[in-house]
Amino acid sequence: MRLSAVTEQEIEAATQLSANREFAAALALYREMLARADNEQIRLKILYGMVTCAIWLGQADLLNKTVEELKGLPDYDISHAFVVLIRASAAIDFGHPQEALTLINENLASEVLHRDAFLDWRYEHLYLKGRCFVRLKRCDEALDAFDAAHAIDPEGEFETDMLIERANCLLFSGQFDEAYNIASQVLSRGDNDMATLAMQYMAECRLWQRKPREALELYASIQKKMPSAFVQEERIQKGIKNAMEQLEMSGSQEKPS
Repeated sequence: MRLSAVTEQEIEAATQLSANREFAAALALYREMLARADNEQIRLKILYGMVTCAIWLGQADLLNKTVEELKGLPDYDISHAFVVLIRASAAIDFGHPQEALTLINENLASEVLHRDAFLDWRYEHLYLKGRCFVRLKRCDEALDAFDAAHAIDPEGEFETDMLIERANCLLFSGQFDEAYNIASQVLSRGDNDMATLAMQYMAECRLWQRKPREALELYASIQKKMPSAFVQEERIQKGIKNAMEQLEMSGSQEKPS
């Protein structure tokens, strides 16, 4: 009996699982679909999905086997660039920014990423390059990478993330007004968790500037949004404590002796 052809809806379902970091479940679907893939384009999409799952699940043997299958399909230079991109993205999240930076630079030097058809990949690589520099505490280089990505697509997929990363860099560099202003731009972008993190950075800017009342107002707003995916309650409580101490110190200094 002939097996049914793979549909785009099936691929999208597996892709969504992968996007939600449910890699084991996604991989099971991709493997089942691979047995039914009846043309090269469908097979390529499935293999790309399997590459992503194999890298994030740390399954080196599966990755090697999948790459060998990709080598048998057309345009392997594009597939290779995709594999390197996913490896770099995972390396950042696994805490290996220098390894990721090497991979990103390899791809940025390739002919593939200089084609107009792959400007979105170049944009993503520059965003990831900036993330590497942030984690390596090379803030000026991070900001340059984010500027280069922004120049390709001013309203790209990672613009909100880059605003957060920029604010982090500027805060680390002691440019508190600039960090505050950049973080404040996140508040109107419709991502509640990112907005809460942006408010944390804004509060910390005001703490460093010894403006405890403004910091406390921000912390009060943050507490209404907790719990949040990107903000630690312990860090917020520590910030509130520091702001209260600053406020008490400024009050005692204002009292007549």
